[in-house]
Order: sequence, then structure tokens, then C-alpha cells
Amino acid sequence: MRRVRACAAIAAWISHTLLLSACSLFEDRTPPAAPPAPPQLVTAQPPGPLYPPPPAEARAEIIQWFTAAGYQGYQVRALLEHARLESGFRPCAVGPGDLRYTYQWGGKRLQQLQQFAHTQGCPQLHKQLAFADHELRSEPRFWCFWQATSEAAAYAALRRGFGGGSC
Repeated sequence: MRRVRACAAIAAWISHTLLLSACSLFEDRTPPAAPPAPPQLVTAQPPGPLYPPPPAEARAEIIQWFTAAGYQGYQVRALLEHARLESGFRPCAVGPGDLRYTYQWGGKRLQQLQQFAHTQGCPQLHKQLAFADHELRSEPRFWCFWQATSEAAAYAALRRGFGGGSC
């Protein structure tokens, strides 16, 4: 009985193999096309509870971000005052002309922000803050911000530098 079962299994396997190889005679021999790319997940909002955050949460995030980045307390307060004046802590604020977002970037600086953030729309707040940090640390026109020893002097440096002027 075992021998009959074994022979039956072998016979079934052989007939299955022959059928598969016979099917291959009728198949198209062109190489298969590359698999389609998986669909990209497009979301209207980035991860997080709310985007953009309401002004009170944006204010708190600005404090936390610049403090964690090593800014002095008076520098953080100057950056807060500047954000309050420019956008009212609204990360996606639209001002006159082409002025946009938390620190009301415009013109070439707005284009640089959008390239930095990899978006044409309103960047997430943390991206805007990282770009502001990048500008402050890499642009010579902000040397007086780093030399300031008070909130008033740091704020004046921001007004001049972010306004397109220099120290």
C-alpha cells in the first residue's frame, strides 16, 4: 500500500511538472516589466495632533526648540518677540506681498526656506525653526545677534538681519 501511495505521489508530481513546462511554451518570453512603484502616501497634514499648531502651542515649541539648540534665554526671548510681531505665532501666516510664515520670509529667503524644508507650501514649524537657526549661524549679517548680551540688543539684531539688512 505504501508503494502505491509513493508511486501515485511521484506520478502526480511528474504530471504537474510536465504541465507547468508545457505552459511555458505558450508564454511571452519578453522580460517582465519592473513592478509598479508603491503608491506614495499623500497626507494633507504631517504627523502630530494639529498642524499648524495654534499660536500658544507654536510659542511653546519655539521656546523648546531654541532652548534645546543652545540659545541663551535672552536670545530665545528675542526670537519669541520677533515671531510674535511677525506672525502672532502663526506658523502659516501670510503677510503683505510674498511674506510668509513664522518669521515672514520673503523673496530669495522664502525660496531658500522652501528648498530647505523640501516643500512649496507652509513648512512644519520645526523646519522653519531649523532654517532660522541655519540663517542665524551661517549668515554673516547676524554676527551682532551673537554678540548681543541683552534681549533688546538681540531683538534689534534680528530686526535688522531678518529684515534684509545687516549688523
